[in-house]
Amino acid sequence: GDDYLTRHSDFTEILSDTRLFVAQQSAQGGGDYPEAVHSALEGMLQNLSWDTSARTRLAFLILDAPAHHETDVMRSLLNSVTLCARMGIRIIPVASSGVDKNTEFMLRFFAVATGGTYVFLTDDSGVGNSHIEASVGPHKVELLNSLIIRLIGLYTE
Repeated sequence: GDDYLTRHSDFTEILSDTRLFVAQQSAQGGGDYPEAVHSALEGMLQNLSWDTSARTRLAFLILDAPAHHETDVMRSLLNSVTLCARMGIRIIPVASSGVDKNTEFMLRFFAVATGGTYVFLTDDSGVGNSHIEASVGPHKVELLNSLIIRLIGLYTE
């Protein structure tokens, strides 16, 4: 019953277009568990015009549920992550409420396989339901916007 499965806005040098696209998005529907993570990755690879000469290619994958655990879905995820690694696209997964330990492991794999960074929301965010404690040692809690800007800066230096 969701209005859409994935949405995208291709890359552009016109920042106002991207801002407008982001501003028009809202979180509605859902509630099903698991979700079509493979469709998001496939769509990112098929619908966006990745510049192979770009110095930095980052994909932020924001999700709150695991992927469907089916053979064809798992194969699609592996193929997409492998292609991202070949293309130099770093996946930066952002785990939010609803992510369990198996999903955390999957997202950490996406990040490690592509040279990205695993990011997670904590209960400090005040967003969504409770969040699991990530399998990390001491960590610093940052505002998500600041963290994303810091990571973009880190990977583009």
